Amino acid sequence: MKRRGIWIIFLIALFLRFFKLSDFPAGFTPDEAAQGYTAYSILKTGKDEWGIKFPLNPRSFGDFKAPLYTYLTVPSIAIFGLNKFAVRLPNALLGSLAVLTVYFLAKQLFKNKHEIGLFSALLLAFSPWHISLSRGAFEANLSAFFLSLAVWLFLAGIYHSRFLFLSSLIFSLNLFTYHSAKFVSPLILLALIFWQKKELLKKFKKEKVVFFFSGGIILFFMFLIFLGFIKGAGTRASDIGIFSGGWQSVADLRFWAVRFGLPDTISRIFNNKLTFAWGEFIKSYFSYLSPQFLFTQGAGEAAYGMFPGFGVLYLFEVIFVVTAVYFLLKEKDVNLKFLFFWVFISPIPAALTRGVGYHATRVAVMMPALQIISAFGAVKFVEWSKNYFKKYFVFVSLLSCFLVVLSLTFFLEKYFFYAPLVNAPKMSYGWDQVAAFLKETKARQIIISRNLSEPQAYVMFYLKLDPSWVQKETPRWLVYEKQGQRFIDQLGTYSLGNILFRNFSFPEDWQNKETVFVGTEKDFYGQDVSIFKVEKINYPDGKTAMIIVEK
Repeated sequence: MKRRGIWIIFLIALFLRFFKLSDFPAGFTPDEAAQGYTAYSILKTGKDEWGIKFPLNPRSFGDFKAPLYTYLTVPSIAIFGLNKFAVRLPNALLGSLAVLTVYFLAKQLFKNKHEIGLFSALLLAFSPWHISLSRGAFEANLSAFFLSLAVWLFLAGIYHSRFLFLSSLIFSLNLFTYHSAKFVSPLILLALIFWQKKELLKKFKKEKVVFFFSGGIILFFMFLIFLGFIKGAGTRASDIGIFSGGWQSVADLRFWAVRFGLPDTISRIFNNKLTFAWGEFIKSYFSYLSPQFLFTQGAGEAAYGMFPGFGVLYLFEVIFVVTAVYFLLKEKDVNLKFLFFWVFISPIPAALTRGVGYHATRVAVMMPALQIISAFGAVKFVEWSKNYFKKYFVFVSLLSCFLVVLSLTFFLEKYFFYAPLVNAPKMSYGWDQVAAFLKETKARQIIISRNLSEPQAYVMFYLKLDPSWVQKETPRWLVYEKQGQRFIDQLGTYSLGNILFRNFSFPEDWQNKETVFVGTEKDFYGQDVSIFKVEKINYPDGKTAMIIVEK
């Protein structure tokens, strides 16, 4: 019966992550399109779109992505073709399997508490955070599977050494899932080694070969991470890091301090790059542990399938998390300490970056630990209810189940019937319709506005351009680095054959014959396009997403 419970939960998780996967989240981000085409290019030629053979950190459109998701997508595209479903499939599948790994991890941590394992799996299966991130090609979500699997195998390896070897391999692979994992995974591994040092020492004396091989694997992958960093992956960190901008605020603070009478020397002590960065780090770090992020506000933007205004945990989980904190302080359970350590280090990479805040992807690595903590609190809360509400326990249980089902129903209603209105503009909605038009046009030239984020990624993806041909075109784009730009679409003008990516220049551009223009309403502002063939691509709410004008 107990085993049947986890498999029922797993099947529910599968359904919630695969139902209309191509349609929700609405739209398709540039990251997803780029991931898909890079995988397609590797499948067809063994090289990415830049002509790099089996890249360690695919350049993509200039952000040098962590490679694991790209390579996981290769077999998916080989089976299903180059489409949205194939690109999102690896995440949906591993997101579903993460429910199982969290179940086994919780059981391993709390050996006599099978209920904690079931609650952990149930909460992750229903998690608004995990469901949202599992339904798009968002590589941050991979850590929920790989890190929970690695920790589970490590703890199992205390009793059966062969699992230590597997754990080291999974820990190493997790370094290639997402940039935050490169920081968090080694710390988690060090914490486990410190926690289990006595048992590991006993094992080491008997089975040194396993330890040497495991250590060798980790060192080898760490070397690959370093190699990837110096070959381009470090540019992403430098682009979004808190030390890469915001200095005008420092200058303004220093100016006004001096203006109101503080000596410049003293003003520099209080207002400098270090104090500014530290203040930004502290503010950002605690925002990810705040009730607003966890229970009420949630993600700060809708670019990754999530929508602001809905916490990453359900509101009823407040009770469970608070209960877990109470037992942490009361009993000082070493398993709980480890889980809270996991949670507390997870926001550090996110806090070292700039942005709108509440980046749910950048702290996705904490999801497994946070849900197990919540599950622990839930089990303790149920045990407490049995003791204090004996006569009304059945009623309290039914009420609790009703609240859980109601919360899930409310989230699903928001996700499928409201989120598309919020997500679509942030997720470049409409490119599939644009591509369908471009496939049919006989125009001599196509001009696509640079106001559309990374348009070349969508052109390559939806038109299924021959990778061998694309690899001959893209080297000309590398001039973006010499110009000091971070991304391809920051170039003034670039092209793929007869497709030109640049800003429109009216009225001069109207002189171009047999030309198709693709842009936003802003691109055509003040232009009378009614005399041409015009097609509008609308968001789900009816507002205009893109306009196609054929002259």
